[in-house]
Amino acid sequence: MKRLFAAQRRASVFYIAVTLVVLVYALAFMTQYSDLVGLRLEQNRQIANFYTVGLQTFNRHIFAWALLAVAGIVLVFFLELRTRVPDRFALVVMTVCLAGCCYGAYFAVTNLLSLQAYYGRLDFQYLALEGGAADYRPKFATFRVGLAVYAAQIAVCVGYAAILFASHRRYKKLEREGRQDGT
Repeated sequence: MKRLFAAQRRASVFYIAVTLVVLVYALAFMTQYSDLVGLRLEQNRQIANFYTVGLQTFNRHIFAWALLAVAGIVLVFFLELRTRVPDRFALVVMTVCLAGCCYGAYFAVTNLLSLQAYYGRLDFQYLALEGGAADYRPKFATFRVGLAVYAAQIAVCVGYAAILFASHRRYKKLEREGRQDGT
């Protein structure tokens, strides 16, 4: 039981760390595209729309999902999951929150893949007409980092939920047997 509880504490730390990375990613996602704002020529309209419609909308959504994950951090402390075995209520509430985070990460991954594909098809040859870089080449690092961040979020959330379930189940089993020390 002690090892399982130690794993629960470590998983909560991983969850908090990944959530903070997700939040920072959501806040910083648009930074490298900000120079594309203000394109007026018809030749660059597709690029301007990609930025103002596609990326801005995506950024709002991932920020909202990041706030749900931050609410999960609050729940970790409020439900005392770093210092206690979860009771049934804490287990259900945290599992729902973790499932929501997994859904948000899945949403982000699928949208990142489609945005990356669309971005790769954009024609940047007319940027120089509006004062942009004449030799601009698409950069995909932001998309790749996002895919890694959200894959890590899914893995940590699923692992954390599994550890919470195992910890709760083991505690209940020991409680039925009349032992609570795990020996």
